[in-house]
Amino acid sequence: MKRLSVMAFALASAALAQDQTPPPIPHAIDGYTVTRKENDCLECHDRPREIGKKRAKGLSPPAPASHYGKLEGKPPVADAFFTCTSCHLRK
Repeated sequence: MKRLSVMAFALASAALAQDQTPPPIPHAIDGYTVTRKENDCLECHDRPREIGKKRAKGLSPPAPASHYGKLEGKPPVADAFFTCTSCHLRK
């Protein structure tokens, strides 16, 4: 599993501002389960009603609208975006 140095993290963060590169994960995720049935990332980031709203300081950002699909009137995380570490690098 890839870990970023402080410099690489800073460069990846700067790239986000320029070309829509997914932001790096700024916290440890060792021991997280990420499967289709269970995704520990979603415990904090699965808040579709908060997309585009101002968030309180220290609160994790919700997954963006592009990560959701529609199923039975409920916006589940789309299969293509379920494995977070496929796009988001770890710090």
